[in-house]
Parts: sequence; structure tokens; C-alpha cells
Amino acid sequence: MEPKFQDGDLIFVDPEAACIHGSYVVARLDDDNQATFKQLIIEGGQKYLKALNPSWPDPLIPINGNCTLVGRVVFTGKSL
Repeated sequence: MEPKFQDGDLIFVDPEAACIHGSYVVARLDDDNQATFKQLIIEGGQKYLKALNPSWPDPLIPINGNCTLVGRVVFTGKSL
């Protein structure tokens, strides 16, 4: 069962936690100098960022040296 994230949820990101297949990560897209929250997919040695929004225009973004994994989500919670 995959976690579901809602607007307003808090996420805690550990920059030292290992980013492995299936992890939810924060990545910095170097070309755009922006951060994004996605799921890390590793298949056949290739890494991808998978959009959590199923209607996102680019559901799978290949990582080809154009981004830096900032850290892995280690906790989610609701704000009060």
C-alpha cells in the first residue's frame, strides 16, 4: 500500500538517508534550479523521478545528471 500525500501534509526529509528504489525523495532540478517531491524509480540501472500526481504532464522524468537527490522522506504527518 503506497502512502498518499495531501495538500498541507508535512514531510520530513533526511539528507543522509539512502535514496533507494521506491523512496519518496526531494530532488533539485539543476536546469531549473527548482526542488521537486517525487518517487525514485530505479530500473535496469537507470534512475527516474515518478510524479505523484497521475495527471502530471511528465509522469516519469529520467535522471541523467540533471538533478541532485536532496534527501529521502522519512516521516509524513498532518499539520495542526
